[in-house]
Amino acid sequence: MILDPNKQLLLVRKKGSTFYMLPGGKFEAGENVLQTLKRELREELNLQVQEANIEFLGTHETDAVNEPNTRVHGSLCRINLPHTQIFTPQAEIEEVVWVSRENYNNYKFAHLAEEFILPKWLQISAS
Repeated sequence: MILDPNKQLLLVRKKGSTFYMLPGGKFEAGENVLQTLKRELREELNLQVQEANIEFLGTHETDAVNEPNTRVHGSLCRINLPHTQIFTPQAEIEEVVWVSRENYNNYKFAHLAEEFILPKWLQISAS
């Protein structure tokens, strides 16, 4: 969960998908959660993040939206950026958007985002 100073949430949409989700991806051999997150953010957004700026928030399991008959196990971490950045989509990412409490209903969320991430973000952004 990447947040800007206004507590807007950064979402991505993969090529060929209509669902919005957090940036991230699958583990590679020998990686832990933080290593995977740092690698995926570099690959998808060209964003470099220090481990000291990453807060682990929990895990959730649900059905994958882009892979039939597949369960996805997500680990949620929070990263607060010092300012709103414009990101150019890279790798399998087609679109990068910042959403606010005012416009998030305009987006179709992947299951993991809708079930787990959205409630946490709405709680955080209300404070």
